[in-house]
Amino acid sequence: MPTESRGAVSPLHGRLALLGIGSAVLIATDLHLRLSAQISPVWQTLSEYVYGRLGDHSAARLFAVMCLALALGSLALLAGLVKARRSPAVVVLLGVWCAGLTVCATVPVDPNGEARSFDGQLHNAAALTAFLALPTAAWLLTRRGGRSCPWEPRRTTIRRLAVASFASVAVVLGGFVFTLLTGPAHQEVTLGLFERLLFTVDLALLLTMVRPLLAASRR
Repeated sequence: MPTESRGAVSPLHGRLALLGIGSAVLIATDLHLRLSAQISPVWQTLSEYVYGRLGDHSAARLFAVMCLALALGSLALLAGLVKARRSPAVVVLLGVWCAGLTVCATVPVDPNGEARSFDGQLHNAAALTAFLALPTAAWLLTRRGGRSCPWEPRRTTIRRLAVASFASVAVVLGGFVFTLLTGPAHQEVTLGLFERLLFTVDLALLLTMVRPLLAASRR
């Protein structure tokens, strides 16, 4: 079976990716702690933090910074994959993930229980596309691994996390459709909890993809 040509692995891109992802995790933790009385982590989605209040200020800006930090960290990973000459399909899909996060940062979701707007539909479509693109990119990243491939030792872990991500997307999407059909007043699906599970799985997936770039600096 033919293999892809390999390029140098960049520890700098790995560190930048880790910085962006770590910043997003810290901001997400801060939002959960400070808005716990306003936004339910069980019933409400992450995107609804834009309607939270931090004192006299809206939490929308902090939520946007979280999404953009994750997008920039992922962009650094993308640049590392380009330098390592990974499959163009992997790079494009990771780019779609970054673009989807950017849309989510700049276009707010519709408030819970209100009529669907164009912006809200755009936000939902961008989020769904992004959450499908990331595990697909991860799966393709390990498609043609060889002993010289930095990602080969973590092939099984990456693929298991990708499958877990796909499964989580299916659960979240099913819960979202159920809520649309039954209405928020009859919501029986813990959509927020499932989405946070998806978010956690995708963070683990990103960190597993970044790790080979960081390992190169210790060689």
